[in-house]
This record gives sequence, C-alpha cells and structure tokens, in this order.
Amino acid sequence: MNIIRLALAGVMLTAMTACSSAGNSSMKNVTVADVDRNVRDGVTTSAQVRQLYGEPGATSYDNGNEVWNYEFVSDRPDGLSMAQDAVGLGFLGTKDSMRSNALEVTFRNGVVVHHSFTTKNIGSGSGLRR
Repeated sequence: MNIIRLALAGVMLTAMTACSSAGNSSMKNVTVADVDRNVRDGVTTSAQVRQLYGEPGATSYDNGNEVWNYEFVSDRPDGLSMAQDAVGLGFLGTKDSMRSNALEVTFRNGVVVHHSFTTKNIGSGSGLRR
C-alpha cells in the first residue's frame, strides 16, 4: 500500500511541476480584446506600450520604423504522459499542448502605426499517442 501512495505522490508532484514557460509574463493571459483596447494605432506611444508590457523581447527596424516583439509560450504535457513516465511506460509516447501569445508593435516617431496579436494553440504527440 505504501508503494502505491508513493507512486501517487510522485505523479502528483510531477503534475504540479511539469509545465514550462518562457518569455514576457505580461503576455501570459492577454487577449486580442485587451491588446486592441490598450494599443491604438496612431494614438498609443512607445512609452505607454512599455508601461503596459515592459521591455520588448526583441527590437528590429523596418523601413525606418521601430518594431517591438513580445511573446509568451507555455508547454504542458497531459496527465497520462506524466503518469506513464512515473510508472515506466514513457516509451508508449507523449502528448503535449503548447500555447503562445505574441504581440508585434510598429512605431514611427514613437507612436504606434500598426500592431498585431497572435494566439496559437498547438498539440503534439509522439509514439503511440500521436
């Protein structure tokens, strides 16, 4: 009985810590409605965007315009994949779900001229669990 409890505790611990994320955490729960409400082409300044979302993850220039990029990505294996690993059946394959939020803002003279927000939900699998 103690072995079952130990295995269950291991699965629960793995489930709580198996998620990974990277990027700008201010983008984690942002929706397109949030972005469109806060960032208005021809009105919003670079200082306001920086106040809302922090420093951009990447900055580039396109035809004299400054382009800021923000991104947040999270990846989480499903519960069955974690349980399989815990009991030595990881060879059967895995299933993961990845979510990505990305904001690109183009400025001319410190004012937004264009912005776009993209959300992607991607599922992947390996082995027998594709």
